[in-house]
Amino acid sequence: MKIHSPALLLLLVFFLTLITPGCAPVRTHQQTVDGKKSYIDQISDIEKNKIRASVITSLNEGLNKYRLSPGDQIEVMYHISLTPQAEDYSLGVNDEVNVEFYYHPQINRTLVIRPDGKITLPIKGDFMAAGMKPAVLASVIVKAYSDILSDPQVTVNVNKFSSHITELQKAITNSPRGQARLCIIAPDGKIYPPLLKGIQAAGRTVDELKNDLAREYRRDFNNIQISVLVESIVGNRIFVFGEVQRPGAISMSKPMTVLQAIAFSGNILPTGTLGKVKVLTWNENNQATVRTINLENVLLGAKTEEDFILPSNSVIFVPKTAIAIADEFVDQYISKLLLWQGSNLSFQYEVHKIPVGVSRY
Repeated sequence: MKIHSPALLLLLVFFLTLITPGCAPVRTHQQTVDGKKSYIDQISDIEKNKIRASVITSLNEGLNKYRLSPGDQIEVMYHISLTPQAEDYSLGVNDEVNVEFYYHPQINRTLVIRPDGKITLPIKGDFMAAGMKPAVLASVIVKAYSDILSDPQVTVNVNKFSSHITELQKAITNSPRGQARLCIIAPDGKIYPPLLKGIQAAGRTVDELKNDLAREYRRDFNNIQISVLVESIVGNRIFVFGEVQRPGAISMSKPMTVLQAIAFSGNILPTGTLGKVKVLTWNENNQATVRTINLENVLLGAKTEEDFILPSNSVIFVPKTAIAIADEFVDQYISKLLLWQGSNLSFQYEVHKIPVGVSRY
């Protein structure tokens, strides 16, 4: 390097000292929003072994404990039995019923239960019918008419069933899937299966969602079994940026460690370092934690306790090496400063002579 100005030489030395602060290896640690730090090399060997075992267990378990995310596609399969129900039939919307008054045939009516679940009878007006058993509805009508009729006798018969099970079969039957429905978890975290309101799916395991669906369907059906399969995983993503070949989002179909995620991104660039990788995660209470990981320890020393399984929406940043930072600094600042106001100064540098230190990130 040839610089004709001592002041500029001192300035260059000062800035290079700032961006190459030393050669001490980075200690893997995590830091929470309150500023507390915990270092992995301070825990006991027993705890380190537990962490290593948990990583292996998670990698082997695969989707067994996977929690669904918005954008994931699941297939809900319905196994319907046509055996008689143990309980008496409950009336539903669009059922056609005969309401017969034994001693007062002039009040008899044949009615279809409206979408609001009601029927209308002379004088007394509306009666809620949907969800009631015919005998129960008859007793309600008897009580209502007792003040104007002497000893009313009422029978409710079902003429035409718009059976819920038939409606469900119509809604779910399709040629490619049989009696099944493909559901996509909406941005609000819910799915909307046939004949049900929205069911929370995001954050649930497959088994938990299956149990929730079965419980909701049992409110109206006693002869149905539910199965749930994961069709495709879209919502379970992590994000990698910095000095990697292919920065961007990665969809995880199975558990993945930080080192595996970087490898999936095409490995690091020559300007990147594994010695001080940053990982931002959130826990169940939406509290952020930043981990600083020395993945060189994992690769060179088999210290797998310093790696960990990534939760969904984790963000990984691979920083530049100290040499890359120095090179960028010289290109962007020092060379421009030397050429300020058109000064024609001779400026040459050799980056490989700059002391290599820990990244400033």
